[in-house]
Amino acid sequence: MRRILAKVTHLKCKKRKKTPRLTAEHKKARVEWAKSHVDLGLGWNQIVFSDENKFNLDGPDGLQYYWHDLCKEDQSFSSRQNGGGSVMIWAGFSSEGLTEVAVLEGRQD
Repeated sequence: MRRILAKVTHLKCKKRKKTPRLTAEHKKARVEWAKSHVDLGLGWNQIVFSDENKFNLDGPDGLQYYWHDLCKEDQSFSSRQNGGGSVMIWAGFSSEGLTEVAVLEGRQD
């Protein structure tokens, strides 16, 4: 079956991205939270929204899937024996604007 699918020009085998499953209940709770906090007034000046992300220097974690042309040489993904390391960054924003991007050193718990 995979060989047949590989011949179909409009199909492409890709690894599915992992995303949190948001149910209708989750979405409703988010809207309710936003409605209850919309009139916070000057209180928003004391809130910072932030996030962090890890970037792997050798590519994404996990296995990588792809459809390849059976008449051509297989593709390979290079990596170092002990891994290529990663970089963790953090940034945020508030009513005052953006924070600086911080590069986090070492392992993060």
